[in-house]
Amino acid sequence: MSGGLTERQLDILRLAANGHTDQAIAHQLGISLHTVRDQWRWGIKPRLGAIDRTNAVALAFAAGHLTAADLLARQEHAA
Repeated sequence: MSGGLTERQLDILRLAANGHTDQAIAHQLGISLHTVRDQWRWGIKPRLGAIDRTNAVALAFAAGHLTAADLLARQEHAA
């Protein structure tokens, strides 16, 4: 775990940082939309002290949970 975040929560944050919707995150990770939304509400936002999903991504970057490499991976797949 990283700073109280699970690997699954970090996966959700990485995908959100790359512009994926909750529906797309659920599909890509092979979990339900309900699970993704529960992770935001009960896991990610409280652990980061975030008020919403955008704030959670920003706080994750500020805390070092996400890096520029997490965004660059998306750029490489798009090319």
